[in-house]
Amino acid sequence: MTAPIYITIHDEMREAIEAGRWGAGDKIPSERELAEQFNVSRMTLRQAVLMLVDEGILERRVGAGTFVTATRVQERLDGVGSFTAAMHATGRIASSKVIAYHIGQASKSEVDQLQLTPDAQVLRMERVRYGDDEPIAFEIASIPATLVEGLSREELTDSLYN
Repeated sequence: MTAPIYITIHDEMREAIEAGRWGAGDKIPSERELAEQFNVSRMTLRQAVLMLVDEGILERRVGAGTFVTATRVQERLDGVGSFTAAMHATGRIASSKVIAYHIGQASKSEVDQLQLTPDAQVLRMERVRYGDDEPIAFEIASIPATLVEGLSREELTDSLYN
């Protein structure tokens, strides 16, 4: 099964940013220019851009355009990683502040990306991650509810990987 075209465009744009084609703070080409470049409609292109905005890689500024975020903390998901372990490895003490915590119906995007059934439930959690009381990252996690059954909120908001 092939990925939708907007996912392919998202991936190509993300790779271009990671490769340094567009650096932090750079304005990316307009939706019209990018739609022409990828030979797709502006609506399709907009879906890819909005995913990058949701991931914190791009930011939209009204009247100015879309820019690569100046600062971002990004963890590659090539394998399971632990923020707590990463902070420990740098000699810092990890901590978190929960901003949102909710179990509910999975969105279409969550169903697709997490390969869930349409009626699945997910835990949505947002938290600020700190290293030695300095904010390091804003984490947004969607976790299939079946994977976290029986765990308390405190267990899940401390070290998710533990």
